[in-house]
Amino acid sequence: MSVLQFIEGYMNGNAWEELCVMCYRMRYQNEHYTPISAAQGGDGGIEGFTQNGIVHQCYCPEKDYSDEDNYTHMRDKMTKDIGKLLKSDYVKKLKEWGVPPIKEWHFVIPEQKDSRIVKHAETKRKEVLAAKKANPTVYTNIDDDFKVIIKCAEDFLLEISRIVLAPHKDYLLNLAIRNAVTLDYTKCDSEKVENIKRKIKAIKNTDNDDDIDVVFLVNHYIESYLSGLAILNKLRLNFPEIHESLIELEQTCKKDVAVKTRLISEHSGNAHLFRELLDDFEKNLKSNSLQQLI
Repeated sequence: MSVLQFIEGYMNGNAWEELCVMCYRMRYQNEHYTPISAAQGGDGGIEGFTQNGIVHQCYCPEKDYSDEDNYTHMRDKMTKDIGKLLKSDYVKKLKEWGVPPIKEWHFVIPEQKDSRIVKHAETKRKEVLAAKKANPTVYTNIDDDFKVIIKCAEDFLLEISRIVLAPHKDYLLNLAIRNAVTLDYTKCDSEKVENIKRKIKAIKNTDNDDDIDVVFLVNHYIESYLSGLAILNKLRLNFPEIHESLIELEQTCKKDVAVKTRLISEHSGNAHLFRELLDDFEKNLKSNSLQQLI
């Protein structure tokens, strides 16, 4: 499962570039990372640079290409943008921006699934160094130890998790990912099923196990419970900070539920309280809680 599945919305080229810039700004803050706006005279083959010789360029496929087409697009993008490093007008731009000799040129893509792009990166590295060797006084923008490095979303797990948690309207945790989870109902033990059934019957204020609404709701919440466990496990492995925040939110909500349920004496109010608690939890989860826990 890709880390990008935890971000709401389709990751198009502009959104991917914005996300990459935020990641680089966060990771290379001490190296004085500087983004380059393409709107101000072109990007010179880079999206940003650091003062220790790292530059990066982003690429995100605009649609679901076949593996072959995706490689072709990546290859052509890399060839075009690395080629800019050797063109006189772009060399001049880099010097005007104060870009130090480039030690690492990062090609940042959502996923790295094709080793051919790594091979192509090595070919481009050798071409740049050959040009540097042939014209050392011209290509002072290239370091003698120049490298081309492939980066993908998985390389920025820490940064992306912090961005997901930050108060940014475009990068919220994708709650819809639960639909992609494959469920195994045998993992829900009978005690948990009985506990869910007991609570649903209390909410519905009925003792009938065969009530059609009770059966439907029990199945629904078993599915939700298992989906939640699967998602939390993936978050624990890939985004420990998000996982920790969700667990803290869960514990806070449990305490709130414990207090409110003890204040109700009439069973007739169970359903209303349950809907109210669900609404409050969803509201906190989607808008406030994840954004304020950092």
